[in-house]
Amino acid sequence: MKLLMHTCCAPCSVYCIDKLREEGIEPTLYWYNPNIHPYMEYKARRDTLKQYSEMINIKAIFEEEYGLKEFCKNVINDLENRCSNYCYRVRLEQTAKYAKENGYDAITTTLFVSPYQKHDVIKEMLKEIAEKYELEFVYRDFREGFRQGQNKARELGLYMQKYCGCVFSEENSNYDHIISDKKSQIHENKITEQKIRLNWEVPNLELRPYKNGNKEQIEFIYDLKKEVYQKYVEEIYGEWNEEIQKKLFDKFMKENSKNIELIYIKDELVRILQWKRNR
Repeated sequence: MKLLMHTCCAPCSVYCIDKLREEGIEPTLYWYNPNIHPYMEYKARRDTLKQYSEMINIKAIFEEEYGLKEFCKNVINDLENRCSNYCYRVRLEQTAKYAKENGYDAITTTLFVSPYQKHDVIKEMLKEIAEKYELEFVYRDFREGFRQGQNKARELGLYMQKYCGCVFSEENSNYDHIISDKKSQIHENKITEQKIRLNWEVPNLELRPYKNGNKEQIEFIYDLKKEVYQKYVEEIYGEWNEEIQKKLFDKFMKENSKNIELIYIKDELVRILQWKRNR
């Protein structure tokens, strides 16, 4: 059998190659991955595969096409389905085309090793493409050896990518960091705005959200609102009533506690800031 194996990267190829060689099958690796971006990431994965193929003495074909513009043009209107509708097919179709034109009689892909890919979609797609080009479809569920292959790749010092390939998958893989950075910067901006309002640099200024505050926080808020409640009670009831004032304060805390932020300077509570309500 003359087998051409589409290869997405060196780490994913490790177990696939070992498994096929155990069966007496010597594949030729085929690099065609215009879905990998940005260019330095594309280059790192390509060069690592070159390094590994030389290390284990296996033949590898490299089809050079860094396709950021073409990729974006084809996926932009349906980003959620980009893998199934474009990314898989463009690579597997090109693999089959090359195999047919260069005397190979079978094709497969290292994508079958990843537990993070849409395995069944790839399986049906490659089967269909193989039939179209009159090639044998060599199917192996390599997922059982994913961790084994990854561990071996690390031991060999191979470059280990942190996301699938495209810029959109890179964004997804960093989602938690992106949200965390955004929240952190919003908080820093609030502190800067407070310093600007105070019209001087305030060392150790800190904003803390009110969360079922301690006695000190509750008393502080109560004292700040006391005159407001007293005036309101007098206007409505004609006289000040401490019990009604307490009910109004409790009502205020129930409705606004999630929106209250407290300003501290050197751990001393100095001011209340109803940021979300006022914005």
